[in-house]
Amino acid sequence: MRFTDSPAITLAVGGADLVFEQDNGSMHVGTSVWPCSLVLAKFFDRWLSVPDPNPYAHLISFSGKRAIELGAGCGPSGLALTRLGLDIILTDTAPVMPALRRNLKRNRPSLPRAPKIAQLYWNNQAQIQALRPPFDLVIAADVVYLEESVEVLVSTMEQLVKPDGVVVLGYQLRSPEAHRLFWEKKDVISPRLY
Repeated sequence: MRFTDSPAITLAVGGADLVFEQDNGSMHVGTSVWPCSLVLAKFFDRWLSVPDPNPYAHLISFSGKRAIELGAGCGPSGLALTRLGLDIILTDTAPVMPALRRNLKRNRPSLPRAPKIAQLYWNNQAQIQALRPPFDLVIAADVVYLEESVEVLVSTMEQLVKPDGVVVLGYQLRSPEAHRLFWEKKDVISPRLY
């Protein structure tokens, strides 16, 4: 991977600047920083500082909660949430792992602890079970973009989230077909989808 020719993205979160290197020359979508990963990080950062009554208090009360991120990519959402105190496992496919590891190493001094990272191909039963579900929070950003992947994404979310858990999803509409199919299938995980 060639990280030196790619731009770095700086994300101010939790009083620190996290820096994410990209490999924009890669053929894997997870080696670039996608906008909603930054938006999701800033959402949590912003609402953590709001006193009660806070409409998102149930989402941002991280104490004792376990979380997992699907499609972590370069790591902005997951590493930001680690910075903010969430116990989270960051997951993605094998080709994206070098980018995720590199950014974890780069940002480790700004994190209270190193989050776990794991390879996960959606709906791979052995990999899902190795993660020891269920989780209180399932986080995902910019993962609804291919119609062909929607069913395995929804199935994976359902297998990972606790019955009283929550799925927090942020994405930009890139495929009307994938968007429509996701919202048809999401009843499996509703009403716990934010």
